[in-house]
Amino acid sequence: MNILYLTEEQIQFSGAMTRGGAIHVRRIVDGLRERNHQVELIDWNDHPERSYQHSLSPTLRFGLDPTRTALSAVQVGKRMEVDVILSKTRKTYLPGLIASQWLNVPHVAHIGTVPDSTTHGLIGRMNGISVSMRLRAPHDAYFVVGDSVRDVLRERGIADDKIFDVRNAVDTETFSPDKRNEEFPDQIGSALDQTEDEFRVGFIGGLYWYKGLEHLATAVKRCESDVSVVIAGDGPERDALESQFGDNAEFLGIVPYDEVPSVYRSLDTFVLPSYTETLSRVVLEAQSSGTPVIATSVGGIPEIVTDGENGLLCPPKDAECLAEAIDRLANDSSLRTRLATNGRQSVLEAWSWDDMLDRYEKFLEDVLN
Repeated sequence: MNILYLTEEQIQFSGAMTRGGAIHVRRIVDGLRERNHQVELIDWNDHPERSYQHSLSPTLRFGLDPTRTALSAVQVGKRMEVDVILSKTRKTYLPGLIASQWLNVPHVAHIGTVPDSTTHGLIGRMNGISVSMRLRAPHDAYFVVGDSVRDVLRERGIADDKIFDVRNAVDTETFSPDKRNEEFPDQIGSALDQTEDEFRVGFIGGLYWYKGLEHLATAVKRCESDVSVVIAGDGPERDALESQFGDNAEFLGIVPYDEVPSVYRSLDTFVLPSYTETLSRVVLEAQSSGTPVIATSVGGIPEIVTDGENGLLCPPKDAECLAEAIDRLANDSSLRTRLATNGRQSVLEAWSWDDMLDRYEKFLEDVLN
């Protein structure tokens, strides 16, 4: 297949990236090319690194850059005799659709999450309305990452036969319990020192209000066990969270992606207390690393975590449940081992990158047919 992939992310093919969306694009583009598909990429980037990477230097993200993306997609698509155009990010949905109609080929919109148009202030509502309008455009197909996104699209009138669940994926070799004996990188090693009696929980991700970390801060203070917290990531809530956690947490800031496996290896359990999630990449990474998981039962999390089998689930905004789950794992090593083993096995069975590439190939062929 000749596939043109559009994204507003800045994609690097050398070095480490931290954004999950950019990591996804690189893995999909490289993976499909390794399977002998012709894949060309248009991203918003000042420093392209590959001959098949047709980068546009960002100028004005509203109006101008999407227009430039549509024009570039038409030019590249003609040259490569494209079979299908796939748009990964919101500002490329309409440019990709316009180019596909000009070239008379199918267009696929990849939907990772759909923002709520009714909450989160004026800017949040405007963003939600804008995305909803883009989704209602006449795309030929939608690639989604889980049932929770599929259900939202159905509610918004998208025909079920246009929706394809590509799910999510994790590198099971990089995120592996076999690497637990490796030394920590010097940059974060001192921060990950741990006393013998200390039970360490951790979080990796953006520090935003909807991640629910204030409830984790409350939960840690209610725990009967000696608990410490490691938080990797940055965001607008960092100052407030540092105050709420006090001496109970070590904030690492943004950790390069190639060092993230070390953070999982340092944890006794991983906690994701979010109010909203799709198919969480960090939960899959923790499970793949052999680290027990505690998460909230929101969005696509129950598609990954079965309570009591390969992780523990709590309702959102329930600090008491989080505290009980942390204490339960801290005091039961056999439960930790069982959850870690089952979590790793569940990822190996359904959530590897090879599995995801298989789904991409099959669904793209379905769209073309």
